[in-house]
Amino acid sequence: MSGIELISYRARERDDGMAISQTAATIVDQQETGRWLRRLESWLRLGNPQGSAYLDFGSQAALIRWQADPGSRLAWDRAVVLVGSSARLTGTYALELPGSGTSPGSIVVPPGDGTTGPGRDVISARARGADAAEGIIVALAHALQGARQVTIPRSEPTHNEAALWGLITILRMIGDTRPVSFLTYAPGTGRGQEMPGLLVSFRPAAVTLPPDQGFVELATDLAGRFADDPARLQQALAERGVPAAADDNVRISRLLTLPPRIQPGNIYRRGTATVTASFGEQAARAGAAGPAAPVVMCPICLGNIPNWGAQDYWRWDATIGDGDYVRIDIPPDLNETQRARFTHGAYVRCTASTDVTTVAHYLPARYGSFGDPVLLGFIGLTQSGKTHLLASMIGEVEGLSRYGVEVAPLDRATHHDFLERSVKPLITGHRVLPGTPDDASTTLTDAFIVRQRSGLERVVALFDVSGGDLVRRDSTKEFLWIADGLFFVVDPDHIEDSKVGDDAFSNVLDIMGARPKAEPASAAIVLNKADKVRFEEPIARWLRAGDGTLDPTEFLRESADVYAYLEQHHAAPLTKPYQTSRKATLHVASPTGGAQDGADKTSRYPRGVTPLRVLRPLVAMLAMTGVLTGPEAERVGI
Repeated sequence: MSGIELISYRARERDDGMAISQTAATIVDQQETGRWLRRLESWLRLGNPQGSAYLDFGSQAALIRWQADPGSRLAWDRAVVLVGSSARLTGTYALELPGSGTSPGSIVVPPGDGTTGPGRDVISARARGADAAEGIIVALAHALQGARQVTIPRSEPTHNEAALWGLITILRMIGDTRPVSFLTYAPGTGRGQEMPGLLVSFRPAAVTLPPDQGFVELATDLAGRFADDPARLQQALAERGVPAAADDNVRISRLLTLPPRIQPGNIYRRGTATVTASFGEQAARAGAAGPAAPVVMCPICLGNIPNWGAQDYWRWDATIGDGDYVRIDIPPDLNETQRARFTHGAYVRCTASTDVTTVAHYLPARYGSFGDPVLLGFIGLTQSGKTHLLASMIGEVEGLSRYGVEVAPLDRATHHDFLERSVKPLITGHRVLPGTPDDASTTLTDAFIVRQRSGLERVVALFDVSGGDLVRRDSTKEFLWIADGLFFVVDPDHIEDSKVGDDAFSNVLDIMGARPKAEPASAAIVLNKADKVRFEEPIARWLRAGDGTLDPTEFLRESADVYAYLEQHHAAPLTKPYQTSRKATLHVASPTGGAQDGADKTSRYPRGVTPLRVLRPLVAMLAMTGVLTGPEAERVGI
């Protein structure tokens, strides 16, 4: 198919719902029209005459418009679909075509020869106005964050069409070539089949999660530049090499280097726009200011590290005394590849380290390069098995690929050290690991760059918090004040003595309630060392259940069973995190699969080490903290 073709459909009511049949087509090949009906049927059923749909399947695309006859009991009776090569029937071209008429005789099939549509000038002007600003900013912020599906609570199709034209135009300007599909008015929550790239739907009264504020600010800045002068925006992007970026992360980094706007006026031109109730005020305030340089909060001292990308780089040098960090002198005239070689494996020193009262501490240079890191901590009593659970979890972390998740170490030196110190002695040496000392400082145990399918990469950092220290109410573990998620680890032997566990958990939850961070931490309560009670139901059933899938119902059933088990054993105080956290799950896990040979810390596991279900709490936590996205992930822990 080289040009653009037309197919019309008719909907009729029948006892079991709606029957859809083809009524006319400019395509002669009936097999081809049959393939289009099978491809489009689920989308046709979502239709509403108030809106239209554009579907980019990759190499081919379709534009659907619906109409309802007077008095019809169906949502629509007739639909006209334009189909063709997605290189010709682009999203912007589809929005530039006239929208009236839904019969073959009322629509002239457009040429699709590379010329602009007849409504180009009108929609281009509307896309730079106030009515389109809200939709552009919301959709663009989600797109920059790596979302694959975006639902926006708006109901005015004309404004939505202008926002979509502006969105697609900006994405193409910055070099984002992914397919973009859309529904300008989606009355319900029904869905067609999965679409490649990005799908944007406008649905009245929809309730959705907002994107991260940093992406809102960046999207607001880009929308403002687009409204001021698209040509100047395109020039600025080209000067920074944004369209030629190798991947999304490089593209975002280069976008953050754009110079301040020359014309910092109100992008909305006519009044003030609101970017949905959940985060509109923040986005509007960001308005014309342009994206701020990234500021990273240090998880060790809670100090702010400004201008992360502009900090000096340091490297660990084992030849200096007992080892120390030395500054890396980077020549100013290096190209991008040479600079990457110089900074590979480097660290950034926390700026609070310049204070004589603060011990110098360092974070991997890539720690702040992927947006706000997701910080996860392990909480529990001494000898609850936190260290074994953490080691088994990291040893099994590549198993996340079964959930469509790619994982790579953030800092190979840190990861290698933990593998040699904990994972290999446990998994291959079958040795019992020493616990976390009560006086140990909370430091970064290991961290990973995590990406779900083709989404954006996120840093997930893991911290092991000393158990004995948490029982004291004067404990001020800094990390707890900014943690995104906490694993509350319970040993079956401690269930009967849950008052001590209650103290540890309560002290942590007190900090959670007192901290200023707006988004509360998620919680995963893990009945650890579950092999000790492997003959009791429902523990035995879940230990045999394997790794499972990303099914929120499955997580809920396991949570209900573990919750009931703890209540049955008079350990309800240990369920407090589940009751107080915004999102929470309960799990059974066994880091070793069996008991050690005696209580001696130097002993071994005589039957070897076979971790059971250690990844399930991590998968749940990644879903609850937004690292994993999509309808199923959003329902985990609620």
